[in-house]
Amino acid sequence: MQTTGHEERGTVDMGDLKVPLALVLAMAAQLVGGVWWISEQAHRIGHLEVQVSSMNADIDQLTLNTNSLITFATFTENRWAEAYTDDMTYVRLFGSKDPRGAQ
Repeated sequence: MQTTGHEERGTVDMGDLKVPLALVLAMAAQLVGGVWWISEQAHRIGHLEVQVSSMNADIDQLTLNTNSLITFATFTENRWAEAYTDDMTYVRLFGSKDPRGAQ
């Protein structure tokens, strides 16, 4: 009986080991596919980082705009507080001035 290699002190002689060409090609295709997939993921991540940075700038601008609108609403409600003292339907949201005035 012939063997493909012999074992000697825990090592195996693989001198006459034959690997099918289809197995080598399949492994090469998997390697190429893996490299391609990783490069595609790196490209996507880079693109998403740019998008997130742009969106953060937009969110910062919206926050500034919202703060300006709240400041304006507070000013307006304080300015016209006395005019709405008898209006039961008007709900003050931002004003800080006593609508009846200091007595």
